[in-house]
Amino acid sequence: MRDEVGELIDAVLDEADCIDDLIEAIREQREAMRRRDTQTVNSLMDETRNLSFEAQSQEKLRDSLTGKFAEKYSCQPYASSLVTVMDDDEKIEFNGAVDRLTQSVFVLKSEMMILTGLIDQHEQYTSMLLSEWRRLNGDIVSQSGTANFRG
Repeated sequence: MRDEVGELIDAVLDEADCIDDLIEAIREQREAMRRRDTQTVNSLMDETRNLSFEAQSQEKLRDSLTGKFAEKYSCQPYASSLVTVMDDDEKIEFNGAVDRLTQSVFVLKSEMMILTGLIDQHEQYTSMLLSEWRRLNGDIVSQSGTANFRG
């Protein structure tokens, strides 16, 4: 296997590993939210932020290696084009790495959709509670600041 193909495969797999770590941290964070474990949630927020930055760095590295490989072999910087200039054994490993990255990205998108849905639900619930609290507070305390005990 050519060195640049091995390096490209490693970059794809490293990005997939990083995304998988991010998925795990997001799932742990969701579980900590269910347990109302604020300290763990905050810690995992920091971890997900760091993993997100790492995933972006891995993506930039993969893009850079892909661009260099495509330029060197006069092909497009897309997996379907890159494999056209690879040997059979390289194709098998590269396609496996690409499939793994694709799956990791798909799972991450699913987790982000779940998280977005939970945040939206929380926002609606909080808004309802605040509205009800304001209504009740207005009924109990009059404008002058004295309690209103009328039924």
